[in-house]
Amino acid sequence: MKKLFIPLAMVLMICPNSYAEGIQDEAIESLATAQNFVKKGNFNKAVDEINYALAKINELTAEGLLTFIPEPPKGYTLVSKNSQGVDANAAIAGNAGANAQYSNESGSTLNLNIAIGGMSGKMASLAALGSMFAGLSQESGVGQTKKIRVHGYTGTQMFDSNTKSGTLTFQVSEKTSVSINGDNIESPEVLIMMSKHIDLAGLEKNY
Repeated sequence: MKKLFIPLAMVLMICPNSYAEGIQDEAIESLATAQNFVKKGNFNKAVDEINYALAKINELTAEGLLTFIPEPPKGYTLVSKNSQGVDANAAIAGNAGANAQYSNESGSTLNLNIAIGGMSGKMASLAALGSMFAGLSQESGVGQTKKIRVHGYTGTQMFDSNTKSGTLTFQVSEKTSVSINGDNIESPEVLIMMSKHIDLAGLEKNY
C-alpha cells in the first residue's frame, strides 16, 4: 500500500491543476475505500479499489509527461500531443505514456513517444538488442545502426537511407524510454536535433 502513495505524491507536484485535482481525489478515495475493505476482510473488493486508484495515478503520471513534450525543432511545427494512462494490467502498454507529432513543409514527420513501465517503457533496451542483430546484415548506407550520446544519455539510432526513415531511442531509466521516429527525413541528424530538445535528466529524476 505504501508504494502507491509514492507516485501519487509525485504527481501531486507535477499536475497542480483542477483537472488533476479531481483525479487525485478519486485515487485517494479509492485507496481509503480499499483500506476499509481490507479491514472487513473483503480482499477482492479491496483489490478492485486499489486497481482503480492505480489507473487514476497512471492518468496523472501521463498528464505530467506532457510537460516533457518539447517545442518543435527548427523548421518543424507541432501537430498534436496527447497522453494516456492505463489500468493495472499494463505489462505491454506500460503504465503511462505521452506522444507528439511534428511535421515540416517538405512532408517530413517526427513522432515522439515517452513511455513508462511495461515493455513500452523498455523500448530503448529492446531497440539496442535488435541493433546487434541488424548490424550483421547491413549494407553500406542502408539500415545503419549506431550509438548516439546526448546530454549524457546513450541512444540507439537506426536509419535507412533508402526509405529515408529512422528511429532514435533512449532508455533514460529502468522503466522509462524515449523514442523518436522520423519519416521522409534526409538524414538522422534531425532525430538527434529533436532529442536535444528533450529534458532527459528531468524524466529520469521524476520517473
